[in-house]
Amino acid sequence: MALRRLLRDDLDDLEEYVPVKPLDVLAAEIGVPVERLVKLDANENLYGPHPAVREAAARALFHIYPDPGQARLREAIAGYVGVEPGHIVAGTGADDLIDVLIRLVLPPAVVIPTPAFGMYRFLAKILRARPIEVPRRPNFDLDVVAIRHAVQYEGARLVFLTHPNNPTGNPVNRAELEALLALDAVIAVDEAYIEFGGESVVPLIAAHPNLVVLRTFSKWAGLAGLRVGYSVSAPELAAHLMALKQPYNVNVAAEAAAIAAIEHRAEIAENIAAIVAERERMSRLLAGLGWLEPLPSCANFVLVAVRGRPAKEVAAALRARGILVRYYDRPDLHNYLRISAGRPGDTDALMAALEEL
Repeated sequence: MALRRLLRDDLDDLEEYVPVKPLDVLAAEIGVPVERLVKLDANENLYGPHPAVREAAARALFHIYPDPGQARLREAIAGYVGVEPGHIVAGTGADDLIDVLIRLVLPPAVVIPTPAFGMYRFLAKILRARPIEVPRRPNFDLDVVAIRHAVQYEGARLVFLTHPNNPTGNPVNRAELEALLALDAVIAVDEAYIEFGGESVVPLIAAHPNLVVLRTFSKWAGLAGLRVGYSVSAPELAAHLMALKQPYNVNVAAEAAAIAAIEHRAEIAENIAAIVAERERMSRLLAGLGWLEPLPSCANFVLVAVRGRPAKEVAAALRARGILVRYYDRPDLHNYLRISAGRPGDTDALMAALEEL
């Protein structure tokens, strides 16, 4: 049998989405113990989950299927966000909801202002929705005119925005967002980093049923490894998302951990405040070197312009010292690094390594 002829040929150039490698693999490649790695490349919360969250996940009944209706989880998230449970749909990370949303709308094209989170393009292509990448302005603000053109004349019915944006850290301008919400398209605003800065756009849903907000527990609550995210939307849209999603798409450990994180959000907020403070301290220290220019950020990371030397070489030199930062080999982020905000000791290790370069 010629297996190849049975497979889709429009995915021949699609590469596996592997943003970061496992810690043990990285440690072996670099030649340092895992515990000595300073991991500032994936925007994780290095404080980890609250102890009560770990305990809740460990007590989950793994031999029982999760509730397909997500009643307890949706109620807990609704209380956290300030809406009714009918506005909420949970998923296996926000990535899961991005996938479900594209399948629900199934547009000829999806608008992605770039640079942006790579999963939008990856999933659009898999689902046969043509990604229209609209370059951001030189200061990384949205090009509203180009986005409007893509919706009105190129068949796009779904627009992905990130607030604050990854990897640039800047928030969505409220007036520009409201202009886009007037378009005949679903506007998805990814608020993965909203707990670290910026004002949520969830209140706009009441007046704009074409708005859907995506959130995650990966960043603020330190649950990246458990994969739990959610969407907030008008109940009509949420009902369609619930009907289309996989029935058991949030496992019992993730559900228990997410509910516990919401219950302990006051204590977790102390870590969030520490990360924000460390982001600002790191930015000041980086700027003080004279050859690095950190951009203002509302997220738990900073995009940094490298002046006078190749960013790729800086990232490689840091990696050789066990310091992991994100380098993008792409024209719209030429000579930039993205550095996650960690704990004070992580920043100190980063700065000590940079001062050696």
